[in-house]
Amino acid sequence: MSEKQEATPVVKTLAVLPIAMLIAAALIYGLVFPFNDLAARAGATFFGHAFWQTAIAGVVLFILANLRGQRVHFGWAYFRAYLVVGAFGFGLPMALLTFVGPNLPTAIVSLVLALSPTFTYLASILTRIDRLSIFGIAGILLGFAGVAVVLAPDSAMPGEGAVTWFLLALIVPVFLAIANVAAALLRPPETTSMVMGAGFLLGAALSLLPLMLLFDQTYLPVEGDLLLPTLGSAAVNGVFIILFAEIVRRYGPTFFAQFNYLAVIAAIGWAALFFGEQPGIYSLIALALMATGVLVSELRHRRRD
Repeated sequence: MSEKQEATPVVKTLAVLPIAMLIAAALIYGLVFPFNDLAARAGATFFGHAFWQTAIAGVVLFILANLRGQRVHFGWAYFRAYLVVGAFGFGLPMALLTFVGPNLPTAIVSLVLALSPTFTYLASILTRIDRLSIFGIAGILLGFAGVAVVLAPDSAMPGEGAVTWFLLALIVPVFLAIANVAAALLRPPETTSMVMGAGFLLGAALSLLPLMLLFDQTYLPVEGDLLLPTLGSAAVNGVFIILFAEIVRRYGPTFFAQFNYLAVIAAIGWAALFFGEQPGIYSLIALALMATGVLVSELRHRRRD
């Protein structure tokens, strides 16, 4: 059976391995928010920072894959997957998150990830990867309710201007939903997750290159204040993308999308460690709703076991 066929979601996701992989992915990805914030504070442009972190990670994975005898193919079926998933799953979201990051607390920026399962689930139904389920809908509504709590009056939003930045950041989960489904539908046969990870990151960098040039946001991240967040972001992307490709291959895009709830928790934890940010009561309520949404949504798989 080809790996493209294996991309069809399996149902046994309430087990130690898939949950552990999901938690690991969330912890790793949560680091990208403080690294993006540090890069922006150091003067990095949003398209430039997104380009460098994906390009560096992509080149490193490309070299490692070839050293392991895993050739990175560039035929049309491969290139199409690299470009679509790379652009919508990594390049464009990273640029947008870097753009809005300095205008919002890290914990608030990370909350936009919680809407990715909503769009991913709907896209998966439309593409027949998943099917309509009461548990799935209930879980998604709980996650959405968590985000709504943050937007409530007197919530954790720091002023009126922050609402506009947060609404702009809500484009991110739409991009991620496209990437999650595309990763399952467009994955070429006979590939490994390291190969796909290298291809996704190189595709992301390729999609960002003309934007970086068009908006005159080119720079070399060699200065001290820029080097650390650039290399840190690249390392996060390199490790995370292998987990991303492997989880989608084994368990499907809708299951992977639940990682976004956990990534919010991880990002808040890293923000507290890096910047001393402390989540307010509204953020804690939102997280409780999101965590409950993850558990409820996954009950639809248990019914099919």
